[in-house]
Amino acid sequence: MILHSILFLLIGALATTIGAVPFGLVNLSVVDVAINVNIRKSMSVAFGAAIIEILFALTALLAGSLLNNLIEGNSVVKYSVLVVLVFSGVFFWFKKNKVEIKDNKSSSNGFLKGAVLNLISIQVLLFWIIAIAFLSLRNLVPASLLQMVLFVVGVWLAKMAVLWGYAILARKVAEKSALLSAHINRIIGGLLVLAAFFQFMKF
Repeated sequence: MILHSILFLLIGALATTIGAVPFGLVNLSVVDVAINVNIRKSMSVAFGAAIIEILFALTALLAGSLLNNLIEGNSVVKYSVLVVLVFSGVFFWFKKNKVEIKDNKSSSNGFLKGAVLNLISIQVLLFWIIAIAFLSLRNLVPASLLQMVLFVVGVWLAKMAVLWGYAILARKVAEKSALLSAHINRIIGGLLVLAAFFQFMKF
């Protein structure tokens, strides 16, 4: 019984990893902070994003089908995603590269930044609706409090691990490439605009 429950920790972790690895607002912001400030500060962004990831997963578990019906044919939601991606891309493109830490509130600001960025990433919620629907068809959704807790822990650990991996890799690459380090914000901005373009093509 316990071993069966532990399976839900792995399910939560695997589902989160699949959804978290592709480039998105949070991933690229973690990269930005890791390169321009340091890895520790980037983890405060990851912390905020992980909290919202848990909320998305729980929301999809409790009201996935209802949300899917509301979002699926809603053009306002779809084009809002485009606007956010384009606006974020332009913001990063014109943002100065080096960030100065002026006070002790940077960690809490990073947490809020990560939470807001993940909250406005509608595609993350859509991913969880699809993921939970897939798991439901195979009877792999949590059915008890213990299973739910383990599932949430798996979501948390995987989200933090993926974003930590992004931060470490970005920092190491930037340290070896002065060109990348000097133009990281324009690279991030370009990737976000490119993501908006592909999103538009899907519509």
